[in-house]
Amino acid sequence: MSEKIFSPQNWERLIGSEREKILPVNLFLNLAKPKLNEFWADVGCGPGYFTLPIAEKVHKVYAIDISEEMLTICKRRASEKMLQNIEYIQIKDENIPIGSDLLDHILLVNVFHEFDYREKILTELKRMLKKTGSVYLIDWKYEKMDFGPPLEHRLRADEVIKDFIETGYVVREESDIYRYNYVLVFGKAVE
Repeated sequence: MSEKIFSPQNWERLIGSEREKILPVNLFLNLAKPKLNEFWADVGCGPGYFTLPIAEKVHKVYAIDISEEMLTICKRRASEKMLQNIEYIQIKDENIPIGSDLLDHILLVNVFHEFDYREKILTELKRMLKKTGSVYLIDWKYEKMDFGPPLEHRLRADEVIKDFIETGYVVREESDIYRYNYVLVFGKAVE
């Protein structure tokens, strides 16, 4: 496993009260306003910190992760909440077995900096996204902190924006709802 990837053994840190202080889900839900008829994907879903609250509001969520352990935990937590509109997909690389032009929205939380082949994953996300869809990207600010990944694993927001634009996206919004994370919203560039 890459040293940049969060260890499944520490999954409880991803749903604990400390994370709720740093990354309150309700702030994201207020920004994204998920709707009942929508199809979402949470790429790098982990134990479902964002997946489950989104699933409570939309038609379907694809919970996507490289870790079978994380998907098992996410599935167990969803079952406890009796959520049945989540499909779990384990991936091994940048290829995601979801149809083209299917998703209204895609969410990536603190995971984009972990990808070795960012252009490939962005191309794959664009394929799955509806013409009017959005990619919501939340990732660690490029600042030294006592928590989160080391600075050398983080990406500056302008680097991320450049990657997206070069892969055929436009910036729809930049939000500062979080203190330690930037939030970027992208759409497909008009072709």
